[in-house]
Amino acid sequence: MEDNKLILIENGEEKEYRILFTIEDVNSKNYIVYTNDEVNSNGDTLTYAGIYEETENGIKLSSIKDDKEWEFIVDVVNSIQNEE
Repeated sequence: MEDNKLILIENGEEKEYRILFTIEDVNSKNYIVYTNDEVNSNGDTLTYAGIYEETENGIKLSSIKDDKEWEFIVDVVNSIQNEE
């Protein structure tokens, strides 16, 4: 996660994302919120989130599957947006 960049392999293709921020939950899970700065038809920037773990081989990214975890992420994102 050097220089606020995240590189993921999607369908065998390297894609670069910009890390917006990382957060640590009270359960010691690490979350990452990132974007490729793509804008949808409503003019909103597409933003993604996941659970990450730093390993000796790099970053392991997992999907957020729990509704409470998603609510937590949405609350944090909304709070940051309201501050801006």
